[in-house]
Parts: sequence; structure tokens; C-alpha cells
Amino acid sequence: MNSTPLDPSRNKVRIVFVDDESSILQAMRRTLHSMRNEWEMEFFSSGESALAGLATSPADVIVSDMRMPGMDGWELLAEVKKRHPETVRLLLSGYADPSSIMRSVGTAHQYMAKPCDSATIKAAIVQTQMLRSLLSSPRLALLVGHVELLPSTPKAFQEILSCIRQPDATLADAAQIIARDVAMTANILKLVNSAFFGSRQTITRIDRAIAYLGMDTLGSLVLAHGVFQSGVTISIEGFSLEELWRHSLQTGLLAKAIAVDQALSAIRVEEAFLVGMLHDVGKVVFATRAADTAISKDEAAAQMETHHAEVGAYLLGLWGFPNSIVEAVAFHHLPSQTADTSLGLAGIIHIADRLSRAGGADFATAADIGIEPGLLERHGVLDKFADWRAAAAGTLDSQQVAS
Repeated sequence: MNSTPLDPSRNKVRIVFVDDESSILQAMRRTLHSMRNEWEMEFFSSGESALAGLATSPADVIVSDMRMPGMDGWELLAEVKKRHPETVRLLLSGYADPSSIMRSVGTAHQYMAKPCDSATIKAAIVQTQMLRSLLSSPRLALLVGHVELLPSTPKAFQEILSCIRQPDATLADAAQIIARDVAMTANILKLVNSAFFGSRQTITRIDRAIAYLGMDTLGSLVLAHGVFQSGVTISIEGFSLEELWRHSLQTGLLAKAIAVDQALSAIRVEEAFLVGMLHDVGKVVFATRAADTAISKDEAAAQMETHHAEVGAYLLGLWGFPNSIVEAVAFHHLPSQTADTSLGLAGIIHIADRLSRAGGADFATAADIGIEPGLLERHGVLDKFADWRAAAAGTLDSQQVAS
């Protein structure tokens, strides 16, 4: 993937840095001097001056300190999101004030703790620009830029509210509810893996994420800071969050079963389930945010089918999800486009997705349900397909009983 500016008329990626301490700005300017041939950098000492600069020349990325007099980092990024939603928003803070950080959950794409060395900042910026190459149109970056937090299904939202308000509720109870909802899963994992919570290893399992947060913090996130949302307007006729939840959960369960059958490591098995849950998250973006970009409902529905994989991967990448997960989401329709010489996560999700969508229908060959031609043969798993098909039927039956 190549690093390219969002505006094709510019040759360089434009980065804006904001910090009220002149010494920090000078240090950034000095340590990032080697990037001057690739980046057009501008440094501002206040949120107000940064907004004025952006009005003249919008940026691809803004990196802002959190604590500043007057307009703080959260207020600045909220304004940038409103005025320039396509700009990637990174927040730095050396002061772990929970209420301040929680305000930024839906505003900043990533949160980084200070002191943060230039290499870390550089790597984060480079990664966001590499992710841009996933998008086939600048308008898709605009679409993703409007996303704050993904909406949950009303049923799941009410269940987690009820759970948190019960004095005897356990972390296992909460994790079970959250693990069944695509939006809750993505929102919680984005947060728990941010620098604010300081996890030393990437957490990809919801039960571990909830155990890491604890019930008090989870309750605060849900009740006081609105980390879960519900009741949003759907822009695409016929789209159902509940149906997406059912398909995503089944795909996750199937992907996990295939990963186990392939004798993958425990970490890869966890990732397979997670990617199965999140593979269609781009559809949620189109269904809930398309109206922000003046796309007609018919056009949004068509674009959702064509571009949801790249949009979902771009969003998860901006949120700091591991590259293995981002790549699998991006290429779950065409796993042969990945560099993986094994079946890999993208291939596993592709098979699980197609089996789930077949919905128990009778079919003669894998090609009949849209599995990429030659995929099973190329990876020597054609003889496994009958077992996976049976597992899909069993998973579908168990879900129908549960519902």
C-alpha cells in the first residue's frame, strides 16, 4: 500500500500538529524534519489558529494535544470532524483524566499517550496514509470520517443497560451480551486497545476486554459516556442491524470452527471469530452515515455492496485494529489478493461468509454459493468442505433455536 494525499492535486501528504507548548512543537519539527520531502507539515500553538489554517488548506491528518488553554484537543477535533470529516484525527495526552478521554472516544480515531516519541507518531501517521490506499474514492474517506461510534441493535442495547444496572451482574454476563453485537464489539475493542488503557498486548477477545476494563468502568462508558448507541436512522431501505448481527455472529462461529479444524494457533482462532463478527462492519457505515455525504439511498445501497469491505477495513485500521484483521476484512470477498500463501484469515472468513449466506440451501459445488474459484483446491482443503458445510448447517440451526 502506498502513502498518498487525500487531495490528488497535492503531491505531499499534509499533516497539522497542534500543541500549546512551543518546545514540544519545536521538537516535533526537528525530529520529523526527515519527512519534509513526503509531508507538508504545519505547526500551530492553539486550536483556534489550527482551524483557521485548515480553513485555508485542509489536512490529511491532524495530531493534537489534549490539554490546551481555551479550546482543548477534544473540542478542536470535534470541530475538525464537523468541518473536515475526511481528516484523520489523532489525539495526544499526558494527563489521564478519564472524563476528558471518554469525551474523545467518538471524536478521535486514535489516542496516544504522552510522552510519545517521534517514531511512534510517524508510524501512526504513515499507517493512516497506507490505509487510504484501500479506498477507491476520496468520498469513501469522507463517509468514514463522519463515524463516531457504531450503533448497536436496540435489543442488545437494552440488554446491556439492564445488565449494568443489576447489582449482581457479572463481567461474564456483560461479555456475553457484547460479544453478540457487532457495534459493541468494535467500540469496546477500539477503546480497550487505545493507549489510554495501556494494554501491553492487543486484546481481540471481548471477555478479556471486559475483564480488563472492569464492571465500574464499563458502566461508566455505557451510562455516562454513551459508548454504545441505539435508535439511529438507517439510510438504506431494507437494511436491518438485527439481520447483520445474526449473519455476523454465524460467520464468526463458522470461521472459528474452520480455524480450529485448520489447527491454527489460539490467537488466530480468536482473530477468526473476531473478523467474522466484523467483516461486514462497512455496511453499518453506509447504512447509518450515507446521508452525511449526500449520497442517494439507491446509490448508497449499490455502493454498500461494492465498497463495504474497503470501508470497513479503513475504519478498523484507523481505530488501531491489527493489520491481520484489517487485511482480512478488506479482502474477505477476494482472498487471493492477499499476500498470504496459506488459506489465511481472509480465506477462512470468505468461506464462512459464503456458507452463512447460503442459509442451509441445497447446492452442488462451492462455486454455486460464490466461493472464489480455485480457492479450496489451491490450499488443499477441498476435502474439508463437506465438514464445513455441515458445521454451517448446525450453526444456523442453533441460532434459529436461540432466537
